[in-house]
Amino acid sequence: MVDTQLEPLAKHERDDQFTGVRAGLEIACECGRSGCAEVIALPWCVYKQAQRDPRRLLLAPGHELSGIGRALNRYDSFVVAATE
Repeated sequence: MVDTQLEPLAKHERDDQFTGVRAGLEIACECGRSGCAEVIALPWCVYKQAQRDPRRLLLAPGHELSGIGRALNRYDSFVVAATE
């Protein structure tokens, strides 16, 4: 499933395959698992869009598999997920 709100915002960054994320930031994975120390890099536009919806989580790849939420968009360095 593709999140149609995030898709246009991330298109420019996806064209660069997220190599050297420009105008981005690094944040802690939001999976909430005890001991998770993963840091993810993502573009500002994706971060700002995700922060507008409290049901959105920004996760390290593979961390959505722990039942935290279902993946909406997968990228090399992060996953946008939605809580159930």
